[in-house]
Amino acid sequence: MLAPLCGAAAEPGTAGSDLPIQQHLASLAEADTPLASLRANLPECQNGCITPGEAAAMAFAAGEGEARPGRFLLDVRGGGQSLHGELGTLFFVNSRQDYATLGTLTVAFEPAALRALLQRAKVCGAADVVEGQISVKGCRREGLSDLNMFTMMQRLGGRRIVVDGEVRLQWIDSAIGAPRPLPNKRGEHERGYYQVWVQVSDADQVIFVYED
Repeated sequence: MLAPLCGAAAEPGTAGSDLPIQQHLASLAEADTPLASLRANLPECQNGCITPGEAAAMAFAAGEGEARPGRFLLDVRGGGQSLHGELGTLFFVNSRQDYATLGTLTVAFEPAALRALLQRAKVCGAADVVEGQISVKGCRREGLSDLNMFTMMQRLGGRRIVVDGEVRLQWIDSAIGAPRPLPNKRGEHERGYYQVWVQVSDADQVIFVYED
């Protein structure tokens, strides 16, 4: 079970949709256009970065049980925390607020890796915009007293990151998802969908992309 803070991807096949999964995946390019245009100018993407929609296509092409390596570029739009069950104590950030939408890339953090990453992160206070006045937005590093999804999103929400890892499909038992899940897709009585995951066990897998 996941506890979403802000708003992970879909199931393979034509479940609940008139279009095959390949056509759905092909339509994701438009949502990734800003990132795709940006990556050519990012030093972190000099050797190539993969957008969330491209990551979803890779994972579904590989199939369940297989993984594909790469460097993945995303903006953190949502996140959550595993409360119990087979997902253990993992934390998650997503490329979309609606984490059950096809094309979402989910980064699954092991707790020790997330703690180390958050201790690296800068905390920036946004200033109010006043006409005719120039304000400087200051950033600082703060200690981390408690590891939870709220402190995670305080430091990672809205951030642009690149993540080195392997993308794969992760089955989620749930009645939600897009395209709409159907029973008996993965098992006789199972109802759920596939998220597209990159798992992080070491904070060094993640790089913050700072804009000058």
